[in-house]
Amino acid sequence: MSKLPRRRSKSRASRTWRVAQIVPLVAVVGCVALLTSGRRFLPSIVYQPPSPEIEQLAMATAMTPEAQQLFYQQDPEIIPKHNFQTQCNKSNHAPEKTIILGCYSSNGYRGKITIQSVVDDRLEGTMEVTAAHEMLHAAYHKLSAAERAWLAPRLKAARQWVSEPRLLALIEQYEDGDPEVYLNELHSYLGVELADLKDPELEKHYQKYFVDRDRVVALAQKSQSKLNEIEERAGQLKPEIEDLEASLKEEAIRIRELSDDLKSRAQILEQMEADLTNLRQQAEASLWRGDRSLAFEFEQATISYNHEVNDYNFQVQTHRDRIDRFNEEVEIYQQKIDDYNELVQTGRSILSTLEVDRSVETLPAVSP
Repeated sequence: MSKLPRRRSKSRASRTWRVAQIVPLVAVVGCVALLTSGRRFLPSIVYQPPSPEIEQLAMATAMTPEAQQLFYQQDPEIIPKHNFQTQCNKSNHAPEKTIILGCYSSNGYRGKITIQSVVDDRLEGTMEVTAAHEMLHAAYHKLSAAERAWLAPRLKAARQWVSEPRLLALIEQYEDGDPEVYLNELHSYLGVELADLKDPELEKHYQKYFVDRDRVVALAQKSQSKLNEIEERAGQLKPEIEDLEASLKEEAIRIRELSDDLKSRAQILEQMEADLTNLRQQAEASLWRGDRSLAFEFEQATISYNHEVNDYNFQVQTHRDRIDRFNEEVEIYQQKIDDYNELVQTGRSILSTLEVDRSVETLPAVSP
């Protein structure tokens, strides 16, 4: 299908993953641009039947028959990663650190849903959730002004029950932006990812689109489970590493101080040994003269010296044991660092299966 020049203004919503700072903290985000008003003469549109892969996405997310038809009418398409950027690039409304998973666009009378192909088993459920997310963008686009006004306070109230850090961080990025974009995003995110809306009327609204909304929420949780597991473990390791590092630094200082003290004691013992040798020579000379006073002094000095030597040797052994324990702690510390780095690398490898070059300009929408 060839690309034609832009003829009308369009709306665009995308589902993306936000990259975090430690191990990738991932969030699903989307963005929309408002349509301009104006009269349109709508041509007759012929919709192609969905592919088995697209039908599977609709069935897996428990879309109602009406939602399935809405989804299929947006000409949904699964695009390989290497081609995805030409169909669905970053919108001006999206957060800066994002990996795009899908988008919905409309030129006013025909919509288009594009979903990035995800083949990594560790991200199972991602395409299904993306499909449901974009379908809800298409649904919101078709709502009347009165319906949107009815939804607005309910969506904002339900947003207060979001506690999951990833989703919460994502939603907060939209709160100070375009109010209509914010509500559009809330409509998709809450409908797909918030298990308990605590509003029967809002749940009833989503029943128009999902036979069992719990199924798509479970898929959303599943799609994030591996990355959440990585992030949780990394979150546990990081303070452990920091605490152990601080403890090892303190212990290293103490070991150096004790080593210096033992060196000083060794020098004192060397001097005592030299004095004892000299005293022994003097005592032996005195004995030849019949004087036993220095012999008694030598015996007392020998007892004192041996006591100091025994205590020194005990301190040396204690010090060596302490060094052994320190080295064991260093090995544990290094293993924790290796484990942490492996988690980071695993998280990056998962995200690398999704990330595309977003420097490419977004192409015009496909004209019917």
